[in-house]
Amino acid sequence: MSTPVQAHGNAAEKVITTELIQKYLDENQTLILAILENQNVGKLEACNQYQARLQQNLMYLAAIADAQPPPKPGANAAQGGAGAAQ
Repeated sequence: MSTPVQAHGNAAEKVITTELIQKYLDENQTLILAILENQNVGKLEACNQYQARLQQNLMYLAAIADAQPPPKPGANAAQGGAGAAQ
């Protein structure tokens, strides 16, 4: 996957790769765990900061997903029938 999209937080255009997307997914996992830990100890201000960063990441990933071309008909069946009738 390599679709040119405006980079998150950067004015320069950047090629989006699966590695970059995985980096964001990994960061999101870390942020979610940090939010949970801080909620458990009552540090709500820290939670707000982590939640804001998580929201930025999710919006960026959603923009990448929205920019992708629609799947070709029959693509689900070729990938194991995720949408196939039972």
